[in-house]
Amino acid sequence: MRTAVVIAVAALVGGCFGSGDRGDINPGGDDGVAPPPGDRACETSADCVAAGASCCACAEYAVNTTSDFAMACEDVMCPPPESTCAGLEPTCSADHQCVLTCKEVSCDLTCPGGFVVDSAGCLTCECAAGPAAECSIDTDCARVHADCCGCALGGADTAVPATSVEQHDADLMCPPDPVCPGVDVCTPGDVAQCDNGRCILGQPAPATPPTGACGTPDLPPCPAGQTCVLNSDDGATEQGLGVCQ
Repeated sequence: MRTAVVIAVAALVGGCFGSGDRGDINPGGDDGVAPPPGDRACETSADCVAAGASCCACAEYAVNTTSDFAMACEDVMCPPPESTCAGLEPTCSADHQCVLTCKEVSCDLTCPGGFVVDSAGCLTCECAAGPAAECSIDTDCARVHADCCGCALGGADTAVPATSVEQHDADLMCPPDPVCPGVDVCTPGDVAQCDNGRCILGQPAPATPPTGACGTPDLPPCPAGQTCVLNSDDGATEQGLGVCQ
């Protein structure tokens, strides 16, 4: 099940619908929502439609197809969604409410820095920008002193690329016998690890990638005939990954 995205009405997120020529209809308030009797607003995703400030605006929520808003916009022809609109689609949730969820996106990119996350929290098939990656996997990184004492003697530790350890130590320019508090302040369990292309010192990530996860260099490529699909698995999405399908 894809993660339902809860959005404030003022958020600018994606989609428009219908066909026709009246793109400025705005139902206003709650009068535009008329779900079926009872608490069940939908039975399937086909019962839902994206809605926004106007028929052609980026979607901000989802309503039943029988709502005043959906009926008013039924014959409205809209231009293609703006590129700033997020990748959302209307779906029927497990509790039979119309909600917006992230669209599943097939992606064949491998991104050391992870995928770009849009304004709704959905992954997009675009590599996140950032500094050049200094690591791909945890073993590319090494734990070193951040100062002349290191955490074992009251200072601090950090992590750098394994190939940069000697240069890092030389740059500290420490004296032969540095004066240190002499108190171990190291955080138990901290390890050098690669996080989105950067070496960091911290606790190991508790979650392991789900079966078939893809999208980063340390994960195997998808088998022949499959592609990396984003936003199709909640656990993978939370880790910024896709799943081979």
